[in-house]
Amino acid sequence: MTILVIGATGKTGRAVVDALTARGVKVAAASRTPETVEAATHDAGPVRAVRFDWADRATWAPALEGAEGLYVVGPTAHPTGEVLVGELLAEAADVRRVALLSVIGADRLPPEVMMADWERDVRAAGAAGKEWTILRPNWFIQNFGNAFAAPLRDKGVLELPAADAALSFVDTRDVAEVAAAALTEDGHAGRIYDITGPESLTYAEALKTIAAAAGRDLTYRAISHEQAAENLRAAGVRERAITWQRGLYDLIIDGANAAVTPVVQQVTGHPARNLAQYAAEHAATWR
Repeated sequence: MTILVIGATGKTGRAVVDALTARGVKVAAASRTPETVEAATHDAGPVRAVRFDWADRATWAPALEGAEGLYVVGPTAHPTGEVLVGELLAEAADVRRVALLSVIGADRLPPEVMMADWERDVRAAGAAGKEWTILRPNWFIQNFGNAFAAPLRDKGVLELPAADAALSFVDTRDVAEVAAAALTEDGHAGRIYDITGPESLTYAEALKTIAAAAGRDLTYRAISHEQAAENLRAAGVRERAITWQRGLYDLIIDGANAAVTPVVQQVTGHPARNLAQYAAEHAATWR
């Protein structure tokens, strides 16, 4: 069995490659730059790097060749990305299992956010005989080590429009292991999994955990949506992405991200990783 992993060097894709190869599964690791995949996965076992670009349809069929499973990270940056997942699935005649990366609360987000469109098309693929699973993870623990790392390391301050709401942050490795199970085991077809970590924390509480590991003071500062949008525009972020961000933070403030689910334990057989574990592993990131 070969599984095509789209976005194989991304936040979850790299972890999905690892989780699948740990199961002895052949992986076609897809990226716009296959040489990057080869460098990142040279020790990962039976991995074949393939070129895949949502904006270049000529790459689709070669990437899909021989694939029986498909892990989909959708085209968030494409101007007509809402239709592309459905169009890819229509070309994936030999694929029988599909796992889609979505997000908690996808059905409550603004129309500019494409996840609901992708979920609809993945569910519709069931009529063509495909077994589908939708993964709706919470915010990634790894954000603290990449997107949030620079302001924490350089200024000791994280500014976000999340008020004092709580989130059950999830480790991307747990998301990947759920994805690998869905793509290689029976019993996950037609399921929508809300994937969370084992505890619900505010950003202020999360930073206390990270600060303890890093051995320095770290501060969370709640800001308004307007200030957040101004900061993003100054950084050159597109208006559509700013709308996405506002929708995601509205969900947080409304409490949609606070629940803790047992999905990781039930699907993988081990407890979900917590923030303290991640912080201990990556303490030098914030020093």
